[in-house]
Amino acid sequence: MKDGLRFVDSDMHVQEPGDLFERHLDTAFKHRVTTPVDAQGRLGRGWIIDGSPSSMDVDIQQYRKRATSHLATAPVLGSAGTHLSASRSASTGGLQFAIDRGYDAEAQVMAFDMEGIDIAVLFPTGGLSLIARDGMDPQLSLALCQAYNNWIHDFCKYSPDQMKFAAMLPFHDVNLACQELVRCVRELGAVGSFIRPNLVNGHFWHSNYWEPLYSLHEELDVAWCFHEGTGAWYSSMNALYGENRFYRHVASHWIEMQQALIAQVIGGVFEFHPKLRVGYLEANASWAPGLLSRIEWDYPNYRETHAPYLSLTPKEYFQGNCWVGVEGSEPEIDSTAQLLGADRLCISTDYPHFDSNFPNVSTNLLSTVSRETGAHILLGGAGLYGFTEGDFLKANAAAQGRKKLD
Repeated sequence: MKDGLRFVDSDMHVQEPGDLFERHLDTAFKHRVTTPVDAQGRLGRGWIIDGSPSSMDVDIQQYRKRATSHLATAPVLGSAGTHLSASRSASTGGLQFAIDRGYDAEAQVMAFDMEGIDIAVLFPTGGLSLIARDGMDPQLSLALCQAYNNWIHDFCKYSPDQMKFAAMLPFHDVNLACQELVRCVRELGAVGSFIRPNLVNGHFWHSNYWEPLYSLHEELDVAWCFHEGTGAWYSSMNALYGENRFYRHVASHWIEMQQALIAQVIGGVFEFHPKLRVGYLEANASWAPGLLSRIEWDYPNYRETHAPYLSLTPKEYFQGNCWVGVEGSEPEIDSTAQLLGADRLCISTDYPHFDSNFPNVSTNLLSTVSRETGAHILLGGAGLYGFTEGDFLKANAAAQGRKKLD
């Protein structure tokens, strides 16, 4: 708990080990994935898949700032693998405990105590861009997802009542994605999936192509989480903004997310899937009210001719199906909560990335908004992921049991 308030970290990250695919990838695909290595033979992060880096930042970025190693023992602080000027975490020393432990599961739970987290849902770092390209062999996409999902499941075993995870799905074939979602939820305990908002092979998010996957999320009662991360080969921001990662990072996190929300609201995804829960994560939240207002401005002009299937207003759909993430320090949080409803906001520590305010995320939030509003936001992830009173009791028991052992 944080100051007596329940706290769900809706979007906490892990740092995947360099040997993840050496240990977990199906042997039939290992020759298609290579990993950097240092003079001591230690495998690093940042994989080459079918001859191309997993993140396009490695190829497109020409000017690097104080680059760090991608090796598993190095203090990797963000998906780009680099320190940025004046980055929030790079120079504080606040992650040394995690670096010393190689970002293992023990360090992950230590971060819970530092922020006051009850339950966290874990997302990848390098894995955000792992399959983020068009035209990928669907079977390779599936094998990579299975390897990551098996690894993160094992990682969460350290404290499964506190650590949950969002599954990585092979979106290059919607049927394979459905199969992997069922496996991850029913066998591994996933509480949702993560999807980049970028279009996959040109399929828009309101396309009928995704209908089976939308329906399956409803049936399994798990969250659909959009999570941008920059570095995707198929991002439309690459053609617009080129090598400047600063430019692409600012634009992609908002614009790609906006495109996804527009598609889901106007395209009728929530009309036809009223039980679907969608989280728009790690893009701040102040973009959402203005975008909804823009959709509502055009609503009377186009509804009858272009969206006659819609029965609710855009804001009503949002308040019934959507959550948007904040990171605790944005000056617009309070006004956004008033416009959308505080229970439509959820919070992310973004641990252990370079642009996180960890370990002060929850403290910053409670100094920014009223305690009542803060309580709703800290608890927002419970609505997104469907956590119940029983889940919190188990998480608390796990935390107390660990303290006794310490």
